[in-house]
Amino acid sequence: MSYIVLDEAQSRVIDQAKDDVEVRDRNGKHLGYIAHGFTVEDVRIARERAESKVPFLSTAEVLKRLAARDQ
Repeated sequence: MSYIVLDEAQSRVIDQAKDDVEVRDRNGKHLGYIAHGFTVEDVRIARERAESKVPFLSTAEVLKRLAARDQ
């Protein structure tokens, strides 16, 4: 995996962000986003969904079903 080392100011922006951080080069070209960590609300929603009785499929199961439809 590739990585970059941020200076203190860049690290502080990411650390203090409440949402994702957009990354641009010196010319303003969009390069991507740095995803912010999970919030308490994200964890609550995930737990609620995990405890739900609604059936769900794993990513592998969804991909298998989609592949079968294409044949």
